[in-house]
Amino acid sequence: MLNESIVNKVFTNLSTDPHWEKLTKLNHNWQNDPIFQTYHKQGNKQKGTNGEYVVENFFRALGKDVVATRDSEYQGTDFDMVVDGYKTEVKFSLANSKGEQINVDRFIINHVGIEKRWDRLVFCGINPEGSSTRVHMYFAEKKAFEDYINSFVVLARETNDIELRKKIFKSCVFKPQQGGFKTLNDDYMCTSFSKLIELPFIKPIDMW
Repeated sequence: MLNESIVNKVFTNLSTDPHWEKLTKLNHNWQNDPIFQTYHKQGNKQKGTNGEYVVENFFRALGKDVVATRDSEYQGTDFDMVVDGYKTEVKFSLANSKGEQINVDRFIINHVGIEKRWDRLVFCGINPEGSSTRVHMYFAEKKAFEDYINSFVVLARETNDIELRKKIFKSCVFKPQQGGFKTLNDDYMCTSFSKLIELPFIKPIDMW
C-alpha cells in the first residue's frame, strides 16, 4: 500500500498538470447534437449497442424485416441482427475529431473479422447536424469482402518479416488491428472512408 503522503503528492501534482488535463479532456464536440450529445461519454460496449440500435431503426424505416439479436434466438452470435434474412454485422462511427474540430466524412471502422459468421457487413457513419450528408450507410457481401482481405493476408502470412507484411498491405484499405502485423489476427480496421467507398464491392444501402 502506498504511503498516504505519496498519494496526496501525486494527486495534487496531477490536479494542476497540463498534460494530465489534456489526457483526460472529454470530447464535447457533439454536445449540441440532438441525438449523439452523450455518445463520447459512453463506454465502448454501450457505443456499439447504441450504434446497432440506430442502424436497426434506419433499416426499419426503409421497410426492411429486422430481427435484432438481443432477446431473440440469435443472442450471443457473431452478428448483430438479421435483415431480410441476411445475418448482418454492423459497424458504426461518428465523424472523428481533431481538437475542437469535427472532421466531416472521417470515420473509423474497428474490429472487422472475416471468420465471423455474417452474410453482410454494414457501415454507418454519422456527420454533425447541418452537414451536407448527415448519414452514410454502405454494405458489403461476405464473399467479396473475404476475397479482398485474403488477397493481402494470404500473401502476408507467407513471411515473418513485419516490414514486408506492411508493404503487402500498403494498398489495402483495411489494416490488421488487434495484434497488428506481428500476428495477423482476424481483426481489421479502416480509417479511410473515401477509399473504402471506392472499392467495387462496397454498395450504398439503397442497393440492399
